[in-house]
Amino acid sequence: MNNTTNKHLRILREPLKSQDIAVPLKSLGRHIAKCLRKRQSVRVPAMRASELGQVLRTLELKRAYA
Repeated sequence: MNNTTNKHLRILREPLKSQDIAVPLKSLGRHIAKCLRKRQSVRVPAMRASELGQVLRTLELKRAYA
């Protein structure tokens, strides 16, 4: 077996604007941030990659304005 490693190609995309994020996913991000501050566990439901990206972007925005 070869010792060569294949690097994964990272696709660079423009960051999401806050008005492009769906309202339910925004509220889930705010809920996660609130539970994180209170040190409570959070149940994150299964979701598609695009939805997860929107929740993560909400958390980034929440952290930037905190």
